[in-house]
Amino acid sequence: MKKIPIIVAFILLIVTLSCSKKTSEVINSIPGHASLVASIHPEQIYNKGQVGSLQSITKSIRNEIILSIVKDPFQSGIDMTEYIYLFIYFLNDEPVIGITADIKNSSKFSGMISELNKKKDKEIISHKGYEMITPDHDEAAMAWNDNQVIFLSSPRQKMSAGDWQSELISLHELQKEQSVSTVVNFRDFTGKMKDVNIWAAGDDLKKVMEKISSFKDLNIDLPFSLENNYSQIFIEFADGAMKIHSEIHLSDDIKKATEMVLLAKDNLNPDLLKMSPGNDLLMALAFSLKTERMAKLMKNFNPPKLEGMSDKVEQATGVPGREMLEALSGDFVFAVNGAAGVSAIPVEVLIGIGLKDEALQEKLLGRVGNMAQVEKEGDFFMINAAGMQIYSGIMKGIWVITNVPGYKEAITGKGLKKNLLDSEFNAYAGGSVGMYMNLDLTTYPAALQSMMASGGAPKTLELLTESFDYMGMEASNYESNMILKTTNDKENSLYTLLRLMENLKGDN
Repeated sequence: MKKIPIIVAFILLIVTLSCSKKTSEVINSIPGHASLVASIHPEQIYNKGQVGSLQSITKSIRNEIILSIVKDPFQSGIDMTEYIYLFIYFLNDEPVIGITADIKNSSKFSGMISELNKKKDKEIISHKGYEMITPDHDEAAMAWNDNQVIFLSSPRQKMSAGDWQSELISLHELQKEQSVSTVVNFRDFTGKMKDVNIWAAGDDLKKVMEKISSFKDLNIDLPFSLENNYSQIFIEFADGAMKIHSEIHLSDDIKKATEMVLLAKDNLNPDLLKMSPGNDLLMALAFSLKTERMAKLMKNFNPPKLEGMSDKVEQATGVPGREMLEALSGDFVFAVNGAAGVSAIPVEVLIGIGLKDEALQEKLLGRVGNMAQVEKEGDFFMINAAGMQIYSGIMKGIWVITNVPGYKEAITGKGLKKNLLDSEFNAYAGGSVGMYMNLDLTTYPAALQSMMASGGAPKTLELLTESFDYMGMEASNYESNMILKTTNDKENSLYTLLRLMENLKGDN
């Protein structure tokens, strides 16, 4: 049997386990300068996901102790009724990842650790009333007493046993006024926690981005401080749906600088939605942004990769990128409906773009005219592309491009029989961003189902259809809500997701 090191085994335990409103005292061990704190409620996750019954999880575990804990996590000694917290802070300018949890039965927990370490691959020492595993010049360590366990890892730095001991003890004995529990926004966060939750502070955001390779080339020079700005995310696994709610809490300084950072308009453009069909809606995405603010914000970023982007846009479209941005109002919609009747193309697509300069349409269509037949019919252009007819026209400052048959006659006459505000999308049209996607593939046009099935994954599509109904999202500058609706209203969505993963794994 392949041996699992004790530290790795402990991480596996936490991940595998992963609503009381009273916050545990373990948060007092999370330093006040933590950049991120995530929490999970192990009892809720375990019960809702029916984790112990999933063979894809239990079969992958070779260690008998870990396996027994997964099947009955209460024997681990960890308090399953309290939240487990993961947190990140910086030490020596490098990130440290911590996990802390309440211990309900210290003898069970110590016994579990001893069993995991029965081959003595790691030394367990007693120090100042704590049991500790602090490998010399290793990347991880942990310490526990009768009430709490703290696990620390620093992937980018190896610390001595003495440094690990010092850091672990300092967190165990951290003064409350030095902990994250004194941050008002964090206390607000803990009062709203669901099954899985994430809290992030903006103080070290720039430092975090500098550690991410894809952001290293960005020259970030924001005209304000990111301190005292926070984001909160809450994930709830309900019967029949997974729900995600997020909030952004800005400081007074940032609120004063909204001309620079808040890009979303107050609402979606209703004319845009009324011009978009929703008769057999498969997918829709709409947003409304303030392009002037976007341009101002971009002036504070000088990524080398974006140099010359305007020239590249001009090469592709015939219109300079800056000119194109100035011509847009920031309103956009993309809608896909099932085609009515028998059609060679099983979907009807519409793209709507808000314009401040209507000359953009003719400039771009001039480019298209070199590749397809373009004719003008009144206020509309007709594009014949490989036998497919596409309408292009501007109404009420909105440029519409679509292949919906009879669209020109309908929109210039009595209007569409059913638009996005008459469809399922309307439930997500109250913010500045809205999205709806039909995930029940059995409702798709037969021709489209056949095309998707012939793509090589019919079993996967069948499993997805059995699991999901739809996904919807609504967002604004300060908050957003998303729902993933599952097909079985009486089954918890977490179990639905985990079972789907298990079935997909078995299908491969």
